[in-house]
Amino acid sequence: MSLRVALRIAIIGCVAAALLLVELTSGRGVGWRLITFTYQANLLAAAYYLWTLLAPRADARIGFRGAVVLYVVMAGLIWNLFLTEHSMGYTPANFLLHVGVPLLALADWLLVGRGLVPVPWWQPVAWLTYPAAYLVLALLVLNQAGRRAPYFFLDPASVGPAAVAMNVAALSACVLGLGYMLLAVHRGAVTVRADTS
Repeated sequence: MSLRVALRIAIIGCVAAALLLVELTSGRGVGWRLITFTYQANLLAAAYYLWTLLAPRADARIGFRGAVVLYVVMAGLIWNLFLTEHSMGYTPANFLLHVGVPLLALADWLLVGRGLVPVPWWQPVAWLTYPAAYLVLALLVLNQAGRRAPYFFLDPASVGPAAVAMNVAALSACVLGLGYMLLAVHRGAVTVRADTS
């Protein structure tokens, strides 16, 4: 089995196992968690990597692949840095979604298919589209519908409107910066491969 296939099966397996664990062990199941960015990003990752296993040409969609990596890594970083005390901590499902999948996706980004397709410089800007859409959902739809945003730092009732605005600005800058770091690492990996071949 190739490294590419092994990493992608592992990612899909982690997501599937986490969803099953949550469904079987929590009173409310998986459904209500689907409003969180973490669950959405992990489901997107599982779907994308399954697509690449079924249709290897999907690897040429490097922009989409970079976005998937960015989203799961971002979700993992934010949860590990700011949200572990606001959740149930390192349960098996949380570990799989917030540590396992991000590390596997990052390993796939660094080790699989480097140099096959270059990543254009503007891709990290395009990668902001989905997080921006999620922010609109969290801030406008959920808050206006009487459901709190799933993250305290996006909830005006918890931290106030000014803090939410500052948090959104900081998150946007961090996501863009992380996107460009992934781009730089990808280009660095391409350079190293080119030098050693």
